[in-house]
Amino acid sequence: MNRRLRGALWAALALVVAIAAARVGQAALSARQQATPDAPAEGGGDATLLDDYDATVLTASGDPVLLSEIADGRPLVINFWATWYPYCVDELPDFQDIYATYGDRVSFAFVDVADGRRETVDAAVSWVAEQGFDDLPVFFDTSLEASGRFGARSLPTTVIVAADGTIQTVTTGRIDPALVRGALEAMV
Repeated sequence: MNRRLRGALWAALALVVAIAAARVGQAALSARQQATPDAPAEGGGDATLLDDYDATVLTASGDPVLLSEIADGRPLVINFWATWYPYCVDELPDFQDIYATYGDRVSFAFVDVADGRRETVDAAVSWVAEQGFDDLPVFFDTSLEASGRFGARSLPTTVIVAADGTIQTVTTGRIDPALVRGALEAMV
């Protein structure tokens, strides 16, 4: 085998190993809950309130709305997501089922992190309609204010807030639908 071919094979093998390691790392990250320095931490100490992290998001028509206004005194599920990320797309059917069950008693905000480069509002609106998720209450974080306040550096990130505004959980990675249902069932 010539030197050039051997080098190409080693480079390909190194790439495969790097991709596999990245996937294992992402799976491990998705499997555990995380609180980041900018995000509300769970457990112990004083309660963390939505008011402390409240942020403005936009409707599809560009109207600003605060997350606390979306909650409107009910429990709130905030899901930070983007169409380009597979775990976000993968969990939306589960969220659609959860929304169908709890949407009359729990407020939901599916906040698309529309940075204007990788994700735009127009592209996300089209994608949501094409995929049949247009019944979900989708909002847009074009200034990255909301995702920044909750420390949503990794997508998807899901936040569950009690009716009194107490932040119950901030979870990074794909949701476990049974755990989300259990949390919501305990609040309604």
